[in-house]
Amino acid sequence: MRLHVHDYTDVSLAGILDGAVLMHQQMAELLSARGDVVPHDQRVGPDCLAKVEDGDVLYAGNGPYAHLYHLWRERQGADFRIVREVHTTFWSGYWTQEELCAPLVRPGDVVLFPSEFTRQVFLRSFPDAAPGASAVVYPMLERTPRAPQAPVPPRDGVLRIGYLGALSEAKNFDQVLRVFERCHRETGGRAELVFAGKPNDPRWSTEAVLARLAEQGVPADAVTALGLLSPQRLPEFFSRIDVLLFPSTASRESLGRVVIEALAYGIPVLAADMGPAVELLPPRNLVPAALDSGTEFSMGRVGPLGRVDEDALVARLVERDFEAAQLPPVTAPFEDEALWRVMAGDVPSHEIRHDAATVERVRIGEREDADADPRRLLESAEDVFLEYFHGRDAALLERLTAYENATGRERPALRALVTRPERNLADYRALPALVDALAVPPLTYRLAAAPTV
Repeated sequence: MRLHVHDYTDVSLAGILDGAVLMHQQMAELLSARGDVVPHDQRVGPDCLAKVEDGDVLYAGNGPYAHLYHLWRERQGADFRIVREVHTTFWSGYWTQEELCAPLVRPGDVVLFPSEFTRQVFLRSFPDAAPGASAVVYPMLERTPRAPQAPVPPRDGVLRIGYLGALSEAKNFDQVLRVFERCHRETGGRAELVFAGKPNDPRWSTEAVLARLAEQGVPADAVTALGLLSPQRLPEFFSRIDVLLFPSTASRESLGRVVIEALAYGIPVLAADMGPAVELLPPRNLVPAALDSGTEFSMGRVGPLGRVDEDALVARLVERDFEAAQLPPVTAPFEDEALWRVMAGDVPSHEIRHDAATVERVRIGEREDADADPRRLLESAEDVFLEYFHGRDAALLERLTAYENATGRERPALRALVTRPERNLADYRALPALVDALAVPPLTYRLAAAPTV
């Protein structure tokens, strides 16, 4: 068996640093260390499969583009297995991938998920991803340092509260600030905040955050802003905090990599009691969250699916009512061996406690009849892909103009994507946005109201 992978090792990711990009970087390093790996560049198009032979395995883990490999395999008439990945829950990128792959999946193909929550969400719409054809696999523990449990400060001591991730409303960062304000006030100043991440709005710039906290009586020396951290600075961040807040109910949350990193560094985590965090933390460290059942969400936009109970979170922090750090009871999906087993054709199965309550509430919208032909959508997505990476800007601009005329809206951000000089698969903010607009419109979804007891 030879393993074929898209070559990510020479891609510049300057200015793009988050959990997804870090995962791609680490996976590229892990896979390229194997002696039987054959690298290729998917941007070339169908010819990237020229060296793939019957019996080989192709790892389609370079972003939400596995549907193209499935299409090109069919045209080529070859007989090889495809191992693809889904790394985001309610996002049009991976949802489109699975929708377009579905008619072309063959026995032996496998789809990998970072959490049982995300796997179960997709299983409801794509039963071909059932056990034996899917698994929870997200290798990272071998590349995550381990540290002893950090001691929890006593109630009369200073509690250093941490936040690491995107500074956005989708991640409920505004709630982090309000919770910290209250903790600082209710403990008589015995609370500090250390936060790091990229602001997605001027409201979350360091200057704006410090000004907001100052208005609430929080002195500047009680707050530390570390900006956008490289992986090499994670030890520094975790050495500065006693507990990490992960209140995210973001629609695109599929694991919460930072939760596992914090636990490995010995730092306890308090998180919303929905989504993947349920698999990673003990119940005592999960904070009630009210999910939004009144909104029709779009897979083309990221936003919060709900809000955590701030009263409950403040009480946990003030009372130090949470358990010390401990890795989840099932760690095999996060170890390298799980990945190698899949590549060899042995799909692991893990019994993982997950957020079944939220999964049951998910209602995915249907496509309009005019958009329902999967083959037409797949070929349209292929056209946009090849036009984007082969420099056919005139064709893309023609598509975009037709789209703007049909919707009555000018889209300058999309035009900027069409004309940008640097184009790589790692920038999942670019091509998927064009596919959304020009080929496969994003689906909508809702969360049904919680059942009454």
